[in-house]
Amino acid sequence: GRMETMGDRIKQLRIARGLTQPTLGELCGVTKSAVSQWEDGSTENIKLKTFIRLCEVLQTDPQYLIWGAERSPSGDQGAARRFRRPSIVR
Repeated sequence: GRMETMGDRIKQLRIARGLTQPTLGELCGVTKSAVSQWEDGSTENIKLKTFIRLCEVLQTDPQYLIWGAERSPSGDQGAARRFRRPSIVR
């Protein structure tokens, strides 16, 4: 299978939190179409302020959204331990 993307993680967390795309957009101050672009990967660069808000709304940390469970491009776990893992409801 293909690699999981940041968009996939945004979508998974959004669904886990019981949010629709329009609701997530509203909470982050963007449109529903912006959210769908994040999720399909056509927007890689989210404004910092929006991104921080997105992390708050999804109750996750930036490292998880950007790099996934390893939380760093090199797989270094050191700095990652400070953050609690989002508990994803399956």
